[in-house]
Formats: sequence, C-alpha cells, structure tokens
Amino acid sequence: MDGASILIFSESSDALVELLTVGRALCTPAGGRVTAAAIGQTATALAEHCLARGADEALVLQTTAESFPGAEELVFGLREVVRAADPDTILIGATRIGADVVARLAQALEVPCASDCMTLCRDRDGNLEVERRIYGGRFTARQVLTGRPRIASLQPNRYPKAEPVQKPHGSIRQLAVKLPPPRVRTEVSSPRARSAVDVTKAEVIVAAGRGVKKVEDLALLDALAGALGGVLAGSRPLTGDVDWLPTDRRIGLSGQTVKPNLYIACGISGQIEHIVGMKGARTVVAINNDPKAPIHAEADYTIVGDLYEIVPAFLEACERAKRA
Repeated sequence: MDGASILIFSESSDALVELLTVGRALCTPAGGRVTAAAIGQTATALAEHCLARGADEALVLQTTAESFPGAEELVFGLREVVRAADPDTILIGATRIGADVVARLAQALEVPCASDCMTLCRDRDGNLEVERRIYGGRFTARQVLTGRPRIASLQPNRYPKAEPVQKPHGSIRQLAVKLPPPRVRTEVSSPRARSAVDVTKAEVIVAAGRGVKKVEDLALLDALAGALGGVLAGSRPLTGDVDWLPTDRRIGLSGQTVKPNLYIACGISGQIEHIVGMKGARTVVAINNDPKAPIHAEADYTIVGDLYEIVPAFLEACERAKRA
C-alpha cells in the first residue's frame, strides 16, 4: 500500500492541530504526508503553527480582506489547494464554517463525503472507513469511502491536539490565487450572547437538564460547579427551548463536545443527542429521579433521586471537605 496523502483544513487553529493528529494516524507504515491548508489574513501564522507540530507541508493562500472568507470563497480556494496537494484524503473540521464548506467542496469536486465523523481509519484496500451518527444521533453508521480524493469532516474536541515537535521539517508553499468576490454579502450581524467560560476546556462540568424546574434553580447547580472548580453547562432544552443558558454551553450533537475529568448530569434523561457530546468524559455521575432514564447506562455512578435533595447534600459534603 502506498503512503497516504492527507490534506487538512479548518479556520480554527485548535481544530486544525486535532486534524493533524488524525492525519498522522491515517499514514501507513509505508509512509505518508500531511499537508495543512491555511487561508485568510492569518494564514502564514496558522501554517507555521502546523509545521511546529509536525505537518509535512503547509499551503498558504493569503487574503487581504478584513473579514474571514465565506464558504463560497473558501471552496474556490480549497479547490486550488487540492490541485496543488493532490491528496487521497481531505479532512475538514466540523465547525460552523467547516460544516458548510465540506458539503460544497464535495459537490464541487464530485467526490464522496462523510460529515461529522467520530472515528476513521484506512482499510486493507486503502479506502477510508468511518463511523458517524445519523438520524439526529440515534444510530451509528459505518461507511466506506472509495475513490480519490474522499472528504470527511470531524467534530472538534474529539481528538487530542498534535504535540509540538523538536525539529520541524515541513515547508510553506504560497499559492497565488485570487478569491472571487462573494455573491452573498452580510450587511449587519448581531452576535449571540456568549458566556465568559469555554466549557470545552473545563475539567469539571455540572450539566443541567429538564429536571431543573426554574431558571433561578440553576444557581444551585452553579454553586456545585464552583465548589468543585468547574463550570455549569446544559442540555439542548435549557440552551435552546427556554434559553436559560447561552448556546455555547450546550453539550451534545448540536452543541459542544467535551472531555472533562468529571461530568455530573443533573436531571438529564440521556438522549443520544446529549450523550454524543459528553461521551469522552473520564468519570460520569448521573442524578435523575427516573430509574429507567438512559443516562444511568452511560454513567460510572448513578443516583436515583431528587436533584433538589442530592445537590445540596453534595454542597454540604464539599464544605465539610474544605474544613477538614
């Protein structure tokens, strides 16, 4: 089997170095190359960041526009990058922008594509075998992408970031490509309210679900998170249906993917949409008064009971531990 040729792209530097880890894993014993695509005003800095972590090459497409290119312009630029890199596999971060780009690029290149992949590997014939959630996360599908190139997008925060290397060996290649003007322009944008913390980096997360009766009761769970040195997050109903928490604190398929050391699910039933986002937690504690709630099957420790009785008891235990 010949060595693999992997092209990675994301507008997020964190997601890009996660893709670098995956790209390295896809390289075969016969060898392989991982090329990073960098587009935008900060493309050179992003390229150097990837080379410092072991990329074999970085293709830079610098732009002068103040705003980051939209999906239409990115696809135009990535088509040129693909021609220059000639990869057999293209990996794209499934960020908000990446989710738009991956479908457009696959259509433009007329190649197979799998989105929001959880795992991927090469089979004995060199094809790309992926696992991904389908039908709103209810099922896991295993699919094989043949042909060349093939495209897959990966959820951020699912893989470790590539570590810096002692002796970077890669090189930067500039591409002289002028992106076309966008056909769709944004006249006015109003960003959603964001919280002051990044739940994806939290070591401890206390997550609230439908079992929380009133928005004022979130203070109880927030106090528990603070006592444990963690942050408060929530399931989709509390971050979308009633907007009790900012959307960037949503854990699940439609929100953030997290890998804390401790995850305490309070009043969360445990539907697959939520489980996808917290599956990587090292230790999971479930508090739910329904003994048949699916969350119990996903937890390391389960407590069947009223969170309004159990959480105060946890807080008292934390206070006693501090005084001891």
